[in-house]
Amino acid sequence: MYGKYEKKLSLARRAGIAAKKVRGDASDLKRVQDKFRLVVEATGSRTGLAFAQYMTEPRGTLVLKSTFHGPAPVETWPIVVKEITVVGSRCGPFAKAIVLLRSGKIDPTPLITRTFPLLDAPAAIAFAQKSGVMKVVLKA
Repeated sequence: MYGKYEKKLSLARRAGIAAKKVRGDASDLKRVQDKFRLVVEATGSRTGLAFAQYMTEPRGTLVLKSTFHGPAPVETWPIVVKEITVVGSRCGPFAKAIVLLRSGKIDPTPLITRTFPLLDAPAAIAFAQKSGVMKVVLKA
């Protein structure tokens, strides 16, 4: 896993995932030489797609998970020249995810920054927009 924020990388490491820090700018293209057959782009940033294309090996698959406001600069030549398969994915199979959560095999609590009562939804939304916030939960 590659990321800009040490707090998020440390969560990945605690889960047994090898995590490396990047700057999130063009210098990463010069410093990071790793290539992968499967890349999941989930940065939530405009520049994440270019980095993900760079890291996807020829004939590899690039899964786009990011959503962000505004346009993203996209060069199509890496997709064509490297014959990359690009797949969009917003949400996965909820039934399987719920089974995993109920089984206790996956603990989502390290991802939750704060829980709010449902009646405080406006405050929760404002809080969720602050830097460093991972996930906010509303409880009825």
